[in-house]
Amino acid sequence: MFFSIEHGVDYAVQASLYNMHGLLALLSFIIGYYISTFYKRRFEIFVSIIISFLFYLVAAFILSKVPVNIMFTPIAVIFIITLATIYFAKKPDNAKVINTKITFKDIFYRTVLTVVIFLLITSIPKIAPVNIAGIFSAFPSMMFPLLLIVHFNHSGNQARTILKNTPSGLSSIVIFCVGVHFTYPILGVFLGTVVSFITCVIYIIIQLKLLDYFGINVNAKQKKKS
Repeated sequence: MFFSIEHGVDYAVQASLYNMHGLLALLSFIIGYYISTFYKRRFEIFVSIIISFLFYLVAAFILSKVPVNIMFTPIAVIFIITLATIYFAKKPDNAKVINTKITFKDIFYRTVLTVVIFLLITSIPKIAPVNIAGIFSAFPSMMFPLLLIVHFNHSGNQARTILKNTPSGLSSIVIFCVGVHFTYPILGVFLGTVVSFITCVIYIIIQLKLLDYFGINVNAKQKKKS
């Protein structure tokens, strides 16, 4: 939506296709950070940041070279995300109860970091082609600050729980992108966004029903802590 307001509907329609590639880069980020949380030595948060960004940037670079197709790309991306969802669903959540209250400092840092990332992402179209802008528009600007706060204040175990539960919602964004691609040129930005959002919600309901039918619980059983 922000791309369409600043750069026009045609630009947003093109970027929506590459946003689906961006979701795969985001999935790479999640996998990289998830793996890095098993490192339990000094500078573990710094190591997690470096590894996750390396995973993300390598995936983004490769995907920027891959052409998009409005029929094949959504199917391929949803298939890959579904595989990741099924894999992570088998991993236990960390059941440790966190009693620490969210401080003003946490909120401040998260807000500042989120705003900075958002401004950087929305500025990309000024210096990069639409494929790069579309891919980076899927960067987890809201999840990443939360991840750092949880990892810093608690441990990598809690951060891992956030990461493992994220892929289950990514495929719905693919549906939203497809909706944007088809509705924006016909209905405009506002109505197109509304229709795409409704379609996205319907997809989520169907997805959860199907996963439940096949016995795949995205809220995996919790790992008890003594």
